[in-house]
Amino acid sequence: MKFLVGMRNLKTALAVFICIIISQLLQLEYPFYAVIATIIAMENSVTNSYTVGKNRMMGTLVGAAIGFVFAWIDPHSAVYSAIGIVIVIYICNLLKWNKSISIASIVFLAIMLNLRPGESPFLYGMHRVADTLIGISVAVLVNYLVFPPDHERSMEQMRSVLRKHLTKLAHELLCEGGTIHISPLKKDMANLEKAYETYASEFHLKKNKQQMLEHLEQEIDVYHNTYSHMRMIRLLTDELPTHHHWDLPEQHHSHLMAQLPLDTSSQQIIYNYHVSCILQEMSTLGLLIPSHIAQPFSSSST
Repeated sequence: MKFLVGMRNLKTALAVFICIIISQLLQLEYPFYAVIATIIAMENSVTNSYTVGKNRMMGTLVGAAIGFVFAWIDPHSAVYSAIGIVIVIYICNLLKWNKSISIASIVFLAIMLNLRPGESPFLYGMHRVADTLIGISVAVLVNYLVFPPDHERSMEQMRSVLRKHLTKLAHELLCEGGTIHISPLKKDMANLEKAYETYASEFHLKKNKQQMLEHLEQEIDVYHNTYSHMRMIRLLTDELPTHHHWDLPEQHHSHLMAQLPLDTSSQQIIYNYHVSCILQEMSTLGLLIPSHIAQPFSSSST
């Protein structure tokens, strides 16, 4: 599967093809800049393509403006190139366009170093702005119109993986008394959150999806709560000395914690509390609840 050509790969190639055709039709002197812009702007979502393109466009405008001024004074000057870079970076930071600094600097240097004798720095800068705008527009339109990213499917796949792993690790943790590694869940939760944020940020998101997103946001909170309680048990059981299993009838899951024998120590009470919370969260998620819980015991595992 990892050797398959991805859709983003194919769409980038299509955007490059379109940019070159447009450049030829408009007789652009430097189609390279339009192609670079479209490659950079081809992201994993339409919104991200627009955001990256916007940052590049803002940087291009700053670099072109400063480049025009310094190229008009003395193009190809090492001293003015260095001074101009300082000003370009300062302006981007002042405007809080931090993600535009690199492209602004590149455009500025392109004007300073590539300007030919007798060539207008103003026209050269305007051509770079036009090239960038063409590249960004092509990337956004291709990403939006040609097989737009299916974030809902990706999100559901990650959600399924997380639920499966959480169920497995929760059962093992509770049945073994806390000696199971649960750190893999952090990666699963991070992947789901990233997919959720990408999907939620799409500007063309339909209103009928908002309810689903709200539900998923609440579900992610439950995953985090469950992981926190599992982690507390994982830390707590490094201290507890005994190991025993209690078989609990499945029909009494709602009163599961009432059937757990309580130790007189505060550690046992805390352990029981976190077990109860995990079971409640699993029930909220509709996950299978274990039929027996192990009394915690000492473990050298980390």
